[in-house]
Amino acid sequence: MKKLWLLLLVLPHLASAQQTNIQTTEYPNDYLSPEFHAGRRAAFKEKMPAKSVGIFFASQVRLRNNDVDYQYAQSKNFYYFTGLEEPNSLLLLFKEPTTIMGKTGTEFIFVQNRDPQREMWNGKILGIEGVTSRYKFSNVFLNRDFTANTFNINDYDSVLTAFRSEDIFQTYARSRDELSRMAGVVDSLIKQYKKPIAARTTAQILTALRGIKQPEEIAILEKAAAISVEGHNEVMKAVKPGMTEYQAQAIMEYSFKKNGSEYPGYPSINGAAENACVLHYVTNLKLMKNGDLLLSDCAAEYHGYTADVTRTVPVNGKFSPEQKIIYELVLAAQDSAIAVCKPGMPYSGSDATARRVINRGLIALGIAANDAEARKYFPHGTSHHLGLDVHDLGIRGNQPFEPGMYLTVEPGIYIPPGSKCDPKWWSIGVRIEDDILITKEGNRNLSAGSPRTVTEIEKLAKAKTIFN
Repeated sequence: MKKLWLLLLVLPHLASAQQTNIQTTEYPNDYLSPEFHAGRRAAFKEKMPAKSVGIFFASQVRLRNNDVDYQYAQSKNFYYFTGLEEPNSLLLLFKEPTTIMGKTGTEFIFVQNRDPQREMWNGKILGIEGVTSRYKFSNVFLNRDFTANTFNINDYDSVLTAFRSEDIFQTYARSRDELSRMAGVVDSLIKQYKKPIAARTTAQILTALRGIKQPEEIAILEKAAAISVEGHNEVMKAVKPGMTEYQAQAIMEYSFKKNGSEYPGYPSINGAAENACVLHYVTNLKLMKNGDLLLSDCAAEYHGYTADVTRTVPVNGKFSPEQKIIYELVLAAQDSAIAVCKPGMPYSGSDATARRVINRGLIALGIAANDAEARKYFPHGTSHHLGLDVHDLGIRGNQPFEPGMYLTVEPGIYIPPGSKCDPKWWSIGVRIEDDILITKEGNRNLSAGSPRTVTEIEKLAKAKTIFN
């Protein structure tokens, strides 16, 4: 009875807790529009070489174990061009108008047929009418109608496809669905094609397009970031000695789901003490104790787009002197790196700037003797692009930033037990990661709503939470 009484006491607070994304319609209505996806197809076709065809597959259904599949996740390129989240589909894009099965145009999509038996188990299938109505395609066919005779691949000077890199090529032969059959058809067409496949051109065009976010995408990314921020803030308030890493994960992901996130953007990393020094630690089983730091690298995916946020907080709400020194060194590196994220500056500048600050700091503290040793404690890059993928397509190296680019800035210092430095530094792992949008004026931190300074974090740790 006591547990039931506590549950009844907490439930009203759960319902009334701050909500970042409040849904008022029967189903979400803030998805990217058909016009957005049509615009992305048009932009790709504009960059295609003359007399070329682009071939893009939906993602395949993947088996988890026995007869249970993983929850379906669409190919990001296919989603970018179509918005369709169903499997067993194929998109053809042509530079010049062509005629297929009596219809003339530059875009043709092949989709799965409606099936009452399958829909009873797995939900509605759109079919030709649904895809035509919802996504405004003119030329929609059933996937079973795609054959080796649908179009003559040798009529085209260039074939643009991500077919092999998307892993369909390696796995289609072992499956029996329509996607696999179509993949087999495309494979046979490619084998008879008398010219090189333009895979590099495909990647270059996709990188150029997806690397610059459109206003509609930025609106979705703002929501993903806001949802992620609330999750991190709830963990800051709730974490305490005696909790486990997986309980911190549960609070984080509860907050994501409460605010409309369909999935975490990637496997949640919640590492305390020495586990914070493992870059992609996802076991999340440790019991946290007084004096530990908790590194939480977790973010929400919203309508296909993901944030990527990391905060490092003291489990007892108060940084130790050594933890504070390392934390503020990482924060100084991050602030310096964010400052150089602006139009015209090189992409590589964020890493060079952050690394310079951290190297100097570690050497001054006696933790490292030189830059080479310092790199052992900061072994990863400072930035990567962000969007449909958590490691999204975009420029690299010394190419300049442009407005609309969206990237992380995430310096870190990791000092595992047994490191060649004073043991007082051991088991301190700190990463601070924010999501930075390049603007005409400079940049904007979309995840700034989650505290970053020692003072702000320690203050929020004292705030009330429904999870204690």
